Formats: sequence, structure tokens, C-alpha cells
Amino acid sequence: MNLSLASCVAIGLGGVSACGKPPAIDHEAAAALFTEVPVTTAHGLSGLAADAGGALWTVAERDPVAYRISLDAALRPTVESFAIRGVPAGIDLEGIAVLDDAPRARRFAFGTEGQLEGTATVLRAERVGDALQIGARVELSDDAVGLKMKSNQGAEGICGSGETLLVAIEGAGQEGGRRWAPVLRVVDGAVRARYRVWLTSDVGKLSGLDCRLAADGSFRVLAIERHFAVTKVLRFTAPAAAEALTQVDLTPEVVLDLGPVLRSGLNLEGVAWTDDGRVAAVVDNQWRTITGPSELLVFRPGVVAAPR
Repeated sequence: MNLSLASCVAIGLGGVSACGKPPAIDHEAAAALFTEVPVTTAHGLSGLAADAGGALWTVAERDPVAYRISLDAALRPTVESFAIRGVPAGIDLEGIAVLDDAPRARRFAFGTEGQLEGTATVLRAERVGDALQIGARVELSDDAVGLKMKSNQGAEGICGSGETLLVAIEGAGQEGGRRWAPVLRVVDGAVRARYRVWLTSDVGKLSGLDCRLAADGSFRVLAIERHFAVTKVLRFTAPAAAEALTQVDLTPEVVLDLGPVLRSGLNLEGVAWTDDGRVAAVVDNQWRTITGPSELLVFRPGVVAAPR
């Protein structure tokens, strides 16, 4: 979701003044944690996924284009673009998942949101030449999510393998003074489980998701919890689900708190790790205005440990 500077002032969160330019990040602290890698793409990137060849895939929210980004040993990027055909009108692409183990990936899923309340979908796609063709569509209801979805707060994060997906909804419920984010397990187009992931702040929501499916049916998961001054990398395990719809509560581990470093200056919209353990995040540079370059943050070895 694009977070406007107007909205940040309206809710009174620190770190952005008078809807002006976001404050600079703490570059000295950042240098010990990650490298900023600018990439030539459309503005407003969202979602990140790795393929078996070690490249990273991301998508432009409001331009129907996906990008495959290969990084060499010096983190110099090579960017390939793929038109996305068949995206429904009025839909923003918010997340991307690579669903096969082909070195250059052929099967994908996208998480989406729209202007209407209660709108969240998953779009399946296959690569055909230099384009990704949308096929099946999965509608996610308020009942399945476990709360009423607002406009522009749909399927913000997505990951998975084959016919089994995890979908993070950009919303939050409350119970007993605590906040939780809905993460759905979708199998063969049907919601099989709802995980309530207990959030670690009083404002954050899930904005990115990557996962690996284990032999026992569980998912090892990395996620981003963010909302302006809040930016945290989380880690948790989502257990296998029964055939009937079940609900499971999960308490994540905070792997890295980036709030004091980013200081509301960068909006992270996706996270992914490659098979060799490299972890990266993608920056959405499109708020009310363009706030900087499209870029990846590539974390230094050991800073963000991928789930075991």
C-alpha cells in the first residue's frame, strides 16, 4: 500500500514533518546493516521473492510490470522486465510469490488490493515468453480473514510453493489489548487456515512476506511489520493446517528493529531470502510524491538470519 505523507501527518506519527520530505536515514548505522542498491524500474515497487537461480522478483504496484533483478558479487543489478497481462481494472499489485523451482521461474502468484472495502484477491500467473499471463483468481472474504477489510488494505504479502500459499492481509485485529495480523493459508484456491500473528507495536501492520515450505507442511517465514516510524523484520513458523478451516495464534520473533535507523525515511514493502542465505528488502519510493530511487536493501551476512 502507498502511504501518503498527508495520512502520516493526520495520524500524528513522528518522523515526518508537515508532509514535507521524509527525514534522512541514519546512514552511519545503516552502513553496518545493509547496502542500498538502486534499480531502474517503474516507481512504487512492492513485494519481493527469490527464484531458484538466486534472482529477486518484484512488481510495480500501479504499472503491470514485474522485474527480475540479478545481483553480482559486487551487488551490481541486472534488471529484466516482464509485462503482466490480464490485471483487472482498479487493482494494485502488492505482493509477488515464485511458486516453482525453475531457475528463472515460470509460475507466480500476486497479492492485490483495491479501492473498495472488503477487496483482497490472489492472482495466479504463468510466464509466457517475456510476459506474465494472469489466470486463476482467488477471492478472500472478510469471514476468511477474520476482520473487515478496509479499502487499500488487501493482500499485502504473499509467498508459497506449488498450490500452497501464505497471504498476509494489511489490517489488524485486537483482542485483550493486543493486536494481530491475519495470515491465511490458501491451498488449491481455498482458505485452509488463518494464523493470527501477534504484532509487536501499537501501529504496525504486515507489509511483506517470504517463506519456505518444509517437509512436514509447515512454513518458515520472514515478514516486515511497518508503519512509518515502525519497521521490524519478524520471523515465525506457521504450522501445517488441517483440512477444515482452523485458527492458530503465532508469536513472532523480532529479528531486526530498523525503526531507529530508517527513521520513517524508507518504506519497506517486501522481504525475501535466496537459497544461499542472502536477505533483501524492497523499497516503495512512491508516497504522495517520489521520495527517492527504486531500490533494494541487501542485508550484510548475519544481520538477518533466515528462518531455520
